[in-house]
Amino acid sequence: MKIKNLKLKITLRGFTLIELLIVMGILAILAVVIMMAINPAKRQKQARDATRKSDIGQIANALNSYFSANSLFPVPSGPASISGLTSLRASGDLKIIPFDPVGNEYQYLISSTGNNSEVALYAALEDATSGVGDWVWCWRSASVSVGEITEGGCTP
Repeated sequence: MKIKNLKLKITLRGFTLIELLIVMGILAILAVVIMMAINPAKRQKQARDATRKSDIGQIANALNSYFSANSLFPVPSGPASISGLTSLRASGDLKIIPFDPVGNEYQYLISSTGNNSEVALYAALEDATSGVGDWVWCWRSASVSVGEITEGGCTP
């Protein structure tokens, strides 16, 4: 009789295959729910946008410093990396001209009045908080404003 009880105890100690499959299914569902809540692709876009905003702020500070010393902004000839922003490196106001996290160049525009007293600097955002459509992070020297606006609206 003791032998039968010993066999019974051994078979009752483990989990059945069905129980293990149910637990694994529940864990898989929880993992999917958590991944949907975290959404790593969205977080990466937000991180790249944060870098763009920081770079725009850094270049804007350098432009303000350059303007304070020279009473005019450097003259651009195109995108930021090949434009008048190279003058910021020469003056020491900017150590390097940063690139957008995906390798694009920041756009630098100057007013058409000819006195080099108003500029705008912008970069396209991947995950804009203002709504659907194409948005840019724009800094304007004239209004000393920075923020999200629709693409094409960032002018000095």
